[in-house]
Amino acid sequence: MPTIEKRSEKSFRLVVDIGTKSKRKRKVKTIRIEDPALLKTTKKLRNYLESEWYKFKTEVEAGAYITPHKRTFNMFIEDLEKKYALDHLLVKLMNIL
Repeated sequence: MPTIEKRSEKSFRLVVDIGTKSKRKRKVKTIRIEDPALLKTTKKLRNYLESEWYKFKTEVEAGAYITPHKRTFNMFIEDLEKKYALDHLLVKLMNIL
């Protein structure tokens, strides 16, 4: 069951629990909804938030989610190489050669 908390009229917090009960860790992501039609209907809003929560959960479980904090450009390049470039760009480079 997704954990979704309403923060304000247009802002919601998505929470994913990681680990066991003894070592509980949580990843949190805030989503802002700007579409007024989506905010008026509760069922569509709930479905949208649940789909965003499942996307967020898969990112966290796959290790693709990067926690927002102060990062240097070198840190960004290292993460890009580990999580994207080795899998995607290496295949294209090998096809060229």
